[in-house]
Amino acid sequence: MRFVVACLALAMSACLASANEDADRLVDALGVPALLQAFTIEGERAGQSINDGFLDGQGGDVWAETVRRLYDPLRMEAEIRTVMADVLGADQAAQALLFFDSDLGRKVIELEVEARQAFIDAQVEAAAKLAPSAQSASVTGFLVARDLIGRNTDVAVAARIAFFDGLVMASGRDGAPDVEALRPGIAQETESWLRGYYALVQSAMSADDIAVYTAFWKTEVGQAVDDALFAAFGQSYTTLSYALGQAAGRLVPQNEL
Repeated sequence: MRFVVACLALAMSACLASANEDADRLVDALGVPALLQAFTIEGERAGQSINDGFLDGQGGDVWAETVRRLYDPLRMEAEIRTVMADVLGADQAAQALLFFDSDLGRKVIELEVEARQAFIDAQVEAAAKLAPSAQSASVTGFLVARDLIGRNTDVAVAARIAFFDGLVMASGRDGAPDVEALRPGIAQETESWLRGYYALVQSAMSADDIAVYTAFWKTEVGQAVDDALFAAFGQSYTTLSYALGQAAGRLVPQNEL
């Protein structure tokens, strides 16, 4: 009986290892490590904005180091890998890999990473947002298929609330804004960014490629991957934002929010 139990335990362990391996491979296939590098650069800019807006520009080396530590891409990548492995089923990860390991899957992720890196340049971002293709039916269809505007807005609102929660907690002062009241503006900014970004991505894709890629996200597997991605990135971003707010709050004991 002990031998049977041991065999079952080994079998379960092997299954879990396989699931984690597929989830890990999917994180790589989705270009997450490269995307986080761009996010880190933008995080440093966000840190400077917080320094200017909340710390009267006096954050200095302490604040700069705090921002670098919190926006550590390796730390965020580890968090995302953990959540993806927990949320996404083994079969779902394996099936998703069939698409993202294909020629089209690899091509699309390469384009998404290139577009994300290009958006670091504010002029590129502004031009993409104003491009007529940003309002195209193919971009709209893709955003609707994945509910990207609503889901990204939810993440942005949650992260902003977490930042102010951390700020108020650490500073001991009241006065955090009603972030929910800001949701329409956040949604508008989010939609503008997403439209510009995916217009740039789709500019190097054929109509057939766009249709196939959009169709993938409508499948049960695609929806499961999206759910896992938003759970992973949402949790990581919200945790980061709260810690950022705490760090800022400790540095502004005399400042009004």
